[in-house]
Amino acid sequence: MPRRAILLLVTCLLVGCGGAVPPASAAERAQVPVTLYTTRWCPVCAHARGWLRARGVPFVERDVESDRAAAARWRQLNRAGTVPVADVDGRVLVGFVRDEWREALDAAAHRRAGRASVR
Repeated sequence: MPRRAILLLVTCLLVGCGGAVPPASAAERAQVPVTLYTTRWCPVCAHARGWLRARGVPFVERDVESDRAAAARWRQLNRAGTVPVADVDGRVLVGFVRDEWREALDAAAHRRAGRASVR
């Protein structure tokens, strides 16, 4: 087990994790499939896009106004019709809540790496 993982585990045991998922490495996060449903004019979409890029998370962006297939899938995922919507390895996130997105990415990265996340 890498030293970083051991330190995180010990810290969680001593201090408590508060239900948080430990951070995944950038390489692990890069393996998580992310589809982002957006519009060009949405400022929250731009913020979500920038947040993913700043963390080196590759994603497929689908514009729900210019792509009929994307719009149909987006409506299935989010009947409220708001953007952004992210599909993070099968977990649907509506809106942009930084901590929720981080947790979803890290949990998916741990799952794909074959490691259980601490909860």
